[in-house]
Amino acid sequence: MYYDNYIKIPIALLTDTNVSSSAKLLYSLLVLLTYQEGYCYASNSYLADKLNIGTRAITRLLKELSDNNYIKMEFKHKFIRKVFIDNEINTFISLDFKD
Repeated sequence: MYYDNYIKIPIALLTDTNVSSSAKLLYSLLVLLTYQEGYCYASNSYLADKLNIGTRAITRLLKELSDNNYIKMEFKHKFIRKVFIDNEINTFISLDFKD
């Protein structure tokens, strides 16, 4: 199985009602891009192109993920940043869906 043929979304994020579906999809793309180095330099325009949405939407979604502690961003210069996936996500939830 090749790592770049699949995307993953942690259960904790999947069930988080504070995060939009678009942000969850962006997160999964970021997981793919940060797989080898632990971070990525992907620009908003690159991410927007991959997800077929606007760059302003990417800015909003990155902020949403950052505010909810799913990613961390480190800015080197005004337009250069590293995006890190927060691997400290509590992924434990009950899979017992009975009421």
